[in-house]
Order: sequence, then C-alpha cells, then structure tokens
Amino acid sequence: MTRSTSSLETFDFLELLYMLAESRRTGVLRVYRDQEFQAWLQDGRVMHVEFGVLRDVSALSALLADPRGRFNFDEGQVHPDPHLDTDMDSLAMEALSELPTPELLLQGPGKITSPERVARMPWSLSQERVLREVETGTPLRELARNPEALEMLSRLARLGLLVARKSRVARLTVAVTRQVKGVAVVDETIIRRWREDLGRHFSHIALRDPQNVVHTLPVTVGSTAGTQLMLPPELLVRTRLHVGDAVLVQPAG
Repeated sequence: MTRSTSSLETFDFLELLYMLAESRRTGVLRVYRDQEFQAWLQDGRVMHVEFGVLRDVSALSALLADPRGRFNFDEGQVHPDPHLDTDMDSLAMEALSELPTPELLLQGPGKITSPERVARMPWSLSQERVLREVETGTPLRELARNPEALEMLSRLARLGLLVARKSRVARLTVAVTRQVKGVAVVDETIIRRWREDLGRHFSHIALRDPQNVVHTLPVTVGSTAGTQLMLPPELLVRTRLHVGDAVLVQPAG
C-alpha cells in the first residue's frame, strides 16, 4: 500500500513533532530521504529516535541540522525495543544544544510562555539564575553577553518558550489634578498590568500628544484615575496639553 507523504519544505519539523506529542499521539513519524528518520511516540512521550546509525538526541540533531525530505505518521505503532522514555522539551533542548547557537533576535525583556514546562527541565545553578533574571525583566541582550546564557535563551526561543515581553499602550484622556506636584497620575489597574507585562517596576511614562510629540514624565499610582491621565497644572503647562486631549501612554523606565 502506498503511503501519503508530505514535504518538510512547507513544515517546521520541530513544530510538527511537538504537535504530535502535545496531542498525545502514539505512532512513528518517518522522514524519507537518503536514510530514513524515525521518531516513535507513545501517548505523546518520545520512546525512540533513529536516523541511519544515529540514535536519540544525535538523531534528532542531525535532522534538525538539515530538515528536508518527505514524511508521514503511522498511527498506533509501538516500538518493540525503545531506547527512551522522555518528553519533547527535554529531548529538543538537548538536540538543539548540539547545533550552532542561532542568533537571538529578542533584545528587550523576555517572558517565559510556560513556566511549568520550563520548571520540569534540568537546569544548572547558573542557568536557574538566568531564568530568575528573565523573570525580573532584565533585557535579554544583557543576559546574552554570557555565551552559556545566550545558548540557553536561544534554545528556549526556538521552542517558543521565550518571547518578547511587550507592554501595552493605553489611550487616556488628560485631566487636571491638584493633589500632586511634578508627577503624572495613572490608575493603579493600568500600572499593575504594565508591571506584570514588564516584570519590573518603572518610574516614568512616555506619552504621545495629538501633535505626535513624545513627553517623558514621572508617574505615580492613583486609585480612581480610571481612563484619565491626571496632570498637575505645571505639567499641563510644560507639555502644552489641554484637559480633554487624548494621548497614548506607556511605561518608559
């Protein structure tokens, strides 16, 4: 019987393997080329990987280094003598460590997309420190100055477990307050959301006025500001804003 196959030219092989594992599939994923690659899964766990004479981590690394060929998945097959019993994250991290470290495109603060999955991986003490630095919002470009950290962060990014931490922009209406001096007031709900996104505290906001001019102002928390940006009279004069202006605001530092 002829099997229906698809080309890896239109698939990310690692994403394909993850999709099968996360769906708790049982069977064998075969890639056909000069030598046949096989990845055997059982209820989503990786039980055996081979590629010619290569086995396990080395086999997956070799395919990831040159991901081409046609593939199919034979549902329900179980390997008679498996060499492994591991999860995809552990296997993929080891396999990627055998490949050249890719460029880390993420530069600013990062965010771990699945703390539970990352926590299950074996980390050294120095790698655990890097993860804590990520949690506190240290820019990834600073962490990546250490070669070990760069390799670790690049692998996490490749698996989709590390992404850029993006702060949201709020559209607020300018209002006046005389309860503070020299500082803008933003509602505590917005401030809390920004801190969660950034993973750290900040002391200033950047706002873009209707003339597209950006102003940087110190900020404090207000409990009843709502969707208003509360400015004392001296900041209204300094920024040349008017009560009722709509401005875009985000954390600045």
